[in-house]
Amino acid sequence: MRATLLLSLLLGTVGCDDDVDLNVLNFGATAIVTGDFDTVEQLIQEVSQTTAIAAELSIYDGYISGPHFEHDIDVAEVFNGTVEDLLRSDPYDGGLGGFDTIFFSDGMRGVNVREYNGVVADDHLVSDNTVVTNVRDQGELGRRLYFSDWTYDLMERAWPDLVDWVGDDTELDDAQRGTAQVVAARVVDAGLAAFMEVPEGSEIEVEFNYGVWAVAESVSDDVTVLVEADVVVDDPETGAYVTLPSVPLVFSAVVGQGVVIFTSYHNEAQISEEARDVLRYQLGQLSN
Repeated sequence: MRATLLLSLLLGTVGCDDDVDLNVLNFGATAIVTGDFDTVEQLIQEVSQTTAIAAELSIYDGYISGPHFEHDIDVAEVFNGTVEDLLRSDPYDGGLGGFDTIFFSDGMRGVNVREYNGVVADDHLVSDNTVVTNVRDQGELGRRLYFSDWTYDLMERAWPDLVDWVGDDTELDDAQRGTAQVVAARVVDAGLAAFMEVPEGSEIEVEFNYGVWAVAESVSDDVTVLVEADVVVDDPETGAYVTLPSVPLVFSAVVGQGVVIFTSYHNEAQISEEARDVLRYQLGQLSN
């Protein structure tokens, strides 16, 4: 039996209208994989204060060493299993096929060359063909998938033609070349601009308080960019710091019958309220 995490004020009862707006979100059966550097569950908790949300949340342990942030929700007490259970299981017998929406949090294990805090290999999921096939197939069958920062390698393995990342796309972690910086990002999507009630092209502050974040160099015509910025990166060829123009920071794409979204920054206490509004808008893109 699937255990369900009930967050206070979170689970609203709403109908499934054809015209979904950002005042009513329906994620359906939802899996959140925890990560050391992202707090998707707290973002959903925040949004629930002003937005009716329908969701049946299941939390999977994806921590490498544990959360590197203050956490108001003790997810460890309600884990439904591990990220390995979720991604390696038969999709319709304990795996991804049992969910409508799946969140892969930054700092999730199994999708890196090695553990960030040591020398131990950490590529057991992204290098597993069963995992990659399950993610790709279930996405294209209609799942809605959220990828955050370091989880980009899993998205790249599943859909290699969507994004051209900095560095060598066939090498794990090679795009993780963003430096710690504060950027004046541009809102380049009309829908997001309308949601934020700002003119298209308006600037918002986005802070990357750590370096080594994943940088997308360009995207295919199938990808919709929401926010872009000129950013400083560690050049993969020279090792020098260079500025890349118009780097996509937040974007989405339709894959078959499903949707994938990616964010290079994530829900942390230090991000601006405008930057958090972008993440709230992305939640709307995942709503059914």
